[in-house]
Amino acid sequence: MNTMSISLTLGKASSPHGANLAHNNREFISENVDASRLHHNVVYVSQDIEEAYNELFSEALEAYNAKQKKPCRRIDNYYDHIENSDREESFYELVVQFGSAKSAPIGSENGELAKIMLDEYMKSFKARNPNLHIFSAHLHADEASYHIHIDFIPFTTKPSKYGLEKRVSMKSALDEMGFTAKNFKQNRLVAWQDSEREVMEKILNRHGLKREVKNDKSAHLEVDEFKREQELEKLEQLFLARENVGEIEIGDLYSTISTLEVENEKLLFEKSSPWKSFYYSSAEKQNHVISELERLGISYRESSNGFEAQEIYVEQIRKIEKAYKPKENPHRDTLRNLLDKTIMQSKTFDEVLEKLKSEGCEVKQGKYFAIRPKYATNFIRTHQLGADYSEQAL
Repeated sequence: MNTMSISLTLGKASSPHGANLAHNNREFISENVDASRLHHNVVYVSQDIEEAYNELFSEALEAYNAKQKKPCRRIDNYYDHIENSDREESFYELVVQFGSAKSAPIGSENGELAKIMLDEYMKSFKARNPNLHIFSAHLHADEASYHIHIDFIPFTTKPSKYGLEKRVSMKSALDEMGFTAKNFKQNRLVAWQDSEREVMEKILNRHGLKREVKNDKSAHLEVDEFKREQELEKLEQLFLARENVGEIEIGDLYSTISTLEVENEKLLFEKSSPWKSFYYSSAEKQNHVISELERLGISYRESSNGFEAQEIYVEQIRKIEKAYKPKENPHRDTLRNLLDKTIMQSKTFDEVLEKLKSEGCEVKQGKYFAIRPKYATNFIRTHQLGADYSEQAL
């Protein structure tokens, strides 16, 4: 019996390379896409994500807001609310593939069989996963091999004392669908992904194929990884094609191939590494750590009360923290004192804003609440002064 690999990779909306709706919809054409084959792509679902949120949660949101006595507890836009939350992802993306660019390229017999099997998988997905609302699903036929991007919003209707009756939650969505955690390594998410891989394996078996064991995380490559694989293949082909290769050239080729393999493994490992939250009561310490991350080229992303970095960099971050020596910052201390005084004299947040302006401060409201005192040249984000000074706390 012939074999074929399967690949099922889950990405998060907030993770770099975790999901890319513009890429899936072909709003831009990347280097590994053959534009002449765009018309062969299959669109299963194409719904604006905010429309999907409105369809799913508008009734529950209206009922929730009607119960709130304090206006500040009401939610105007549930999608924005989840997007700016650290607790839940606004959506997830699943990339599914049978075979690879080598074993099942587009145009080959295996490639066309892979397309048929992907269609079977896609058409049965909704029935298996009633708590995962698909708002975008595309089969790409314009790259090296067929694959599907499935973007979905996980939701639950389990009773909640404080939240919406119907709300976003991956954990509770999986609970409702019958997936439970066995231990730390075998959690709900792992159990669900294993179940989906079993479905893919059964589809293989129905078509007379057995599953080839392969590392899923490298099966569907992003553009940078795809380029590295191509470079590695070219070097290997060059090495095999030449008969009279000197020892020095052989050493150079092996060295280059080894370097590329190490870089590729590092890239794949970084991509799969989970994100960890970091928060410091001292804004100066946080700024110091972030500046060091930027100097070292370590990726991070800001959160509402700190920042997040991937778990593989935790050890380096801990070293940066230990090396930090606090410095006095009179501007920030003065602003804290001004805010303390202003809060004591005000009854509402609007009064706080008016009093700050009367003190010569410029105020900026957006993703972050920031103030530029009359004695400072730059805006200071209030959440960096400490948890008690964030816009929500104020």
